[in-house]
Amino acid sequence: MSKIKIYLDFYIKSSIHVGLAVFSLVQLSFTQLNSYAFLVFFGTIVGYNFLKYSKWFGFKNVFDKKVNVILSVSLIASIVCLLLFFRQEYYIQIHLLIALLLVVLYPSFRKIGWVKPFFVAFVVTFITVYIPLMNHEEVIVISLQRFLLLSSVMIPFEISDSTTDSVALKTLPHWFGIQRTKQMGYVLVVLFCVVSFHALDCLYPCFIYALSSVVAIYFSSVNRSWYYTLLWVESLPVFWLLISLFD
Repeated sequence: MSKIKIYLDFYIKSSIHVGLAVFSLVQLSFTQLNSYAFLVFFGTIVGYNFLKYSKWFGFKNVFDKKVNVILSVSLIASIVCLLLFFRQEYYIQIHLLIALLLVVLYPSFRKIGWVKPFFVAFVVTFITVYIPLMNHEEVIVISLQRFLLLSSVMIPFEISDSTTDSVALKTLPHWFGIQRTKQMGYVLVVLFCVVSFHALDCLYPCFIYALSSVVAIYFSSVNRSWYYTLLWVESLPVFWLLISLFD
């Protein structure tokens, strides 16, 4: 059992799981697999590991096995990501560079605590909806749907992080408390449903997306294990993709 936990922790901490989640969000925007989805998968691994572990990758940690394993995964992902980048259309490459700039700016936006969840939702929406569908006539509506849904899913992360985030950051739980922050999440889900209904989108999967988000928010707590957010909540996009495939 301990070995399973070791592998599971590596799967999560190396950002492979979040990469799979963002990959699934891209696939929700497509009808078939393509190189862009895999580019986003490997790019997510690189981006998240850079943000989480950049301070690790110094000379003093060169003999740390855990650091070297994460670094190796990041380097492999970087190479594959770069190769796939040059296979994209020119206009997609330009927008991906804008997305990269947004990722680099994330630490600055993170200091504005209440902005953080919406900034993350915006960037992920930009990458998983706007870029691949920018020529689609419904891109704005679809982007708004995705932004509202992802913003609601960020609420469990905000609640989980509220015990470690500095009060000076003024995150949503610090401003409004846990219960009101959850209520904000529910409002975001309702807005997602309203937009989906107005757009006459396929309502059955949208209902499942909304219900799963509500459940994730409802059961979120400061006392939950980190597996709740980093494993189960981040699995929601994979669940949504499976729902869409069987719809």
